[in-house]
Amino acid sequence: MKILIAVPTYNEIDNIEQIIRLIFEYIPLEAEILVIDDNSPDGTVAAVERICGQYENRLHILKRPCKQGLAQAYLSAFEWGLEREYDVFLEMDADFSHNPAYIPQMLEKIGNYDVVIGSRNIKGGSVEGWTLLRTLISRGGSLYSRIVLGCPLKDLTGGFNMWRKSALEGIGLDTIISRGYSFQIEMKYKAFLSGCSIIEIPIVFPDRKKGKSKMSKKILFEALVNIWKIKKRSGSETGLDQFLKFSVTGGLGTITNLAIFFLLADVLIFPEVQVSIACFMIAVTQNYIINHFWSFKAHTSGNALSFKSWIMYTASSLLGLAVNITVLKLILINFDLPYKFIAQAFGIAAGMIINFFISKYAVFKRKKNHG
Repeated sequence: MKILIAVPTYNEIDNIEQIIRLIFEYIPLEAEILVIDDNSPDGTVAAVERICGQYENRLHILKRPCKQGLAQAYLSAFEWGLEREYDVFLEMDADFSHNPAYIPQMLEKIGNYDVVIGSRNIKGGSVEGWTLLRTLISRGGSLYSRIVLGCPLKDLTGGFNMWRKSALEGIGLDTIISRGYSFQIEMKYKAFLSGCSIIEIPIVFPDRKKGKSKMSKKILFEALVNIWKIKKRSGSETGLDQFLKFSVTGGLGTITNLAIFFLLADVLIFPEVQVSIACFMIAVTQNYIINHFWSFKAHTSGNALSFKSWIMYTASSLLGLAVNITVLKLILINFDLPYKFIAQAFGIAAGMIINFFISKYAVFKRKKNHG
């Protein structure tokens, strides 16, 4: 198995030689390092060239004429490695924020997964030396991305990631639009969409000790905007799209519910609570079918209707039913309405948002291959 460690650099003279030597201590003999340098004025390339002879045919330099950014550096490294038929690729920084001691564990995991993510945001992972504000920004950025994209990975923004060749080919590197901070988000999101098996392992992420961080407010703002471009270009639905469809489906269920309720409770004078329960069972079955084939089609495509998922959907709707009945009874007790179905309408509306989130993230959630 040919392994390539891609290390992008710009003005890393204080770190580059030490990080290269440390990486070689943790990687197998068949693994190699590619330094991608953006014409650093501080002599980073010269420092790498001085030690190339000590690692003959295992340490390579890809020199670029000017500063083109982290995303383009990694894309160039992937292209370089794919042309030479490497099997596994690892992204990592040169500033010791990514500890090479994790590499053996990542190599072990890549035997069973397409992508291995060094995650700061799962149990056992953490950051060191960050201010509270920086931690909140990082965590908030990942959470924001997860919500917008509907992607369950906990550390979307981190840059310590290992990829199988097949995963990179499946993503379609020529379709990547990000050129800044959102690059890591887009790569992982597209791996998720393409069905790659993904696992996150916990890492401790210390702040750099030497050199200057490349992060800026402008880069962060661009990333937050680019999330929506990534979502649009992927062709997948946003949460808002799904909520609108879910609302229409709920509206159809409401019409069915109210029509039957009016007939049984107002015309035939059956007890309203029992009628409400019966209406619920009819409407919930109708909604389950429509949501499966329409509202959450992007999640359920290729999956058949099943009794198990219907049970899950029915159970997820029970909270809405409880709210429905509670609101219904409260309104009937406190207000003299011309028709009881008006109170029923308020009860249905009260549970809609709760039902949506339970349905999206529990019943019709996308089937994941990540670990």
